[in-house]
Amino acid sequence: MTDINDKLIGALIKAQSEMTFASKTGTNPHFKSGYAPLETVIDAVKNPLNDNGIFYLQKVYLAEGGQCVETEFHGHGGVIKAGRVYVPADKQTPQGYGSALTYAKRYSLITACGLPSEDDDGNSAESNYKAKPKAKPKAEPKQNKQDDSEANVLYEALSMGVSGSSSMESLKENWKANQDAIKKLENSNLDVYNKLIKLKDDKKKELENV
Repeated sequence: MTDINDKLIGALIKAQSEMTFASKTGTNPHFKSGYAPLETVIDAVKNPLNDNGIFYLQKVYLAEGGQCVETEFHGHGGVIKAGRVYVPADKQTPQGYGSALTYAKRYSLITACGLPSEDDDGNSAESNYKAKPKAKPKAEPKQNKQDDSEANVLYEALSMGVSGSSSMESLKENWKANQDAIKKLENSNLDVYNKLIKLKDDKKKELENV
């Protein structure tokens, strides 16, 4: 059972705001593309989480033909479960299952922490790199990628609180407790803010029908 409280949500928001991008230090020899290895992802998230009183736990579940991993955040008297991630093994061998486990841990941790999922080592990336040559972009103001990243981090943390609310009262309390973060999201990225509002409205309807 997921036990979410305001202190854990607040700590997770702060931790995510302190996280850096996971550097693409790995290279896939087949696709000749870079990716962020598991250890690099851990380096990017572990200290911010621990410094804010949170430790992460990755559980491995039995799964036919592959590996299944779920990342959990524990701290401040609460637990947040990020959902299970399944990765099929390319070969039914110990090496194949070991590789699938590493993939699953990395994908799960990246998703749970709200890190950018620009990951080029998956097989699906092959078609993406056979696109037509890009025309030179017209000169226009550059978007602030850091602001977009921060908005996505805030959304990931806030959405966990909304989705984890088990009653109208807890939904209202969570929303009230995170007004500063919600206002910050509204000011930084209106599209992502509206996405959060829709998630809240949908959750409200769901709780009203319970």
